[in-house]
Amino acid sequence: MRLWRSLAYGMDGAGFLGLIGLAVGAVVIGWASVVIGGFADDKPVMLAVMPLVLLTAFLFIYSREAFLIVVLLIRAGANPVFEQARMAAVGGLGGLLNALVILLAALIISRDPKRLPKAAWWVWGPLLFMQAAGLIYSPEKMAAIRLFLGYLSVVALFLVAFFLVQDEDDFNKMLKIITWSSVPVALVSIAYIALGRTAGGGDALEESGARYGGPFPHANILAFYLVMSLGVLFYRWKSKQIGKTVFTTAAVVGYMLLLLGLLYATKTRSAWISVLMIFSVYGLVRERRYLVYLALIGAAGFMALPELRERVMGLTQGNEVVQYAKLNSFAWRKLLWTDALTWMSPTKYLTGYGAESFFALSQEFFSMAGVMKWGAHSAIVQTFFELGALGLGAYLWLYLSTARMIRRLFAVKPLLALIGMCLLVANFLVSSSDNMFAYLIYNWYFWFCMGCLCSLAMRLVPDGLMEGRYRRTWGIRPSAVAKARGEAGAAAERSTSATAWLNTVPMGFSRAVPAQAGALKGPNARPGRPGRPGPNAPDDRRPGGRPEGRNR
Repeated sequence: MRLWRSLAYGMDGAGFLGLIGLAVGAVVIGWASVVIGGFADDKPVMLAVMPLVLLTAFLFIYSREAFLIVVLLIRAGANPVFEQARMAAVGGLGGLLNALVILLAALIISRDPKRLPKAAWWVWGPLLFMQAAGLIYSPEKMAAIRLFLGYLSVVALFLVAFFLVQDEDDFNKMLKIITWSSVPVALVSIAYIALGRTAGGGDALEESGARYGGPFPHANILAFYLVMSLGVLFYRWKSKQIGKTVFTTAAVVGYMLLLLGLLYATKTRSAWISVLMIFSVYGLVRERRYLVYLALIGAAGFMALPELRERVMGLTQGNEVVQYAKLNSFAWRKLLWTDALTWMSPTKYLTGYGAESFFALSQEFFSMAGVMKWGAHSAIVQTFFELGALGLGAYLWLYLSTARMIRRLFAVKPLLALIGMCLLVANFLVSSSDNMFAYLIYNWYFWFCMGCLCSLAMRLVPDGLMEGRYRRTWGIRPSAVAKARGEAGAAAERSTSATAWLNTVPMGFSRAVPAQAGALKGPNARPGRPGRPGPNAPDDRRPGGRPEGRNR
């Protein structure tokens, strides 16, 4: 227990156990140097692994916050290094980073579990439970365990966001980090396009031409990451966080156009539809002129870009399954899904065939499998096939519970709620026709962003009369002074109010409250008299002094 506290709060005061840990770490580093050096001939990039490992370890020990910020800033853009350093047995540097993220979340949450609202646990809890249960009867246990650990790191980032975001300023800082993380991704993508280095082509039998994936192994990952980055950047622009001058506005618009150009280079139709949906909904709800912009840009692009026409018109051909026919991407997916669901035994409808069973059994049920094994190309179909109706219900609950949290923001931050809900709906729609479970890095950033949104929603609009965890300081490592100040403020509220805990008034706004909610002061409240209106406040009493509507 003492060693765990030392890890949770840093090495200061670890004493003898800390020295032993450092000695063991030195031995491990020496052994790892020898092992990694053996791979350097085949993979020269392995020479950079040990410095990166040391930097990561020391950064993790020095500051949890700095470690997480640096990881979020560089992980997406540095993905080629992680891919080259991958080793089949241990997973390489990426696996180590995933483990550190999980450990980071465990350390942070264990210091004060009550700071994490119960609703946050229930977002991912059912799906994680079903995935863990699916490991027991999985036909591909090693692959299933790797996928489960990867998604455990996604859940870790989602939960850590509740500790990072305590108010709107913190939330805006997290959005800034997500925005800046797209810069190295854009630079690597531009370099790869200049070098003619393409990524994943057609998903199945469809010829899709050159598709660029930037630092990611498949073009779809880059496309979905760009959709999220565009949504975040668009919100920051429209909420006046950036683009306050003519020069900065030109820079923001120029960067958004660059990201749209990179999105076009991915040739991912579902991502195009997602961006179109976000801007269309914004135009319908907020600024109608954006609908005109979309119509003009769409018409011009359809006429000027032949590859755009080919990708759109390709869905009108190859829809019939006949011998030697060339199917389009969507028709091929429908055939795959139909074969899988028809092949399923009714006895497996409830619990499925186990984690990663779709890929393992695809040659048995897919009529066009050939010598290859295929992924489901749909998170919904894959979840139902592998985890049954119980798993599918847990997957749908993940999005429903997230949407319920984001919905709270419509009352206080309607623009943020609108764009956040659009991003969530877009993610759900594209996951229904793609292998979303395999896109770990994108899921990192997306669900961290959703965690920040949900945390802000819970902070601004808590449930009813919330417990003290929503009124306390939420830093990852709060100072003793900040912690004492928060506890003193909470104690003062308990002593002055008949109600133990009250709703937090969003962002300093005041509102009318019942007389018993004395701790919330109105804009005209007298000092030292909680809940009492000031001399200029409107009075709801009659001249006689009794409340209106009450009999003598």
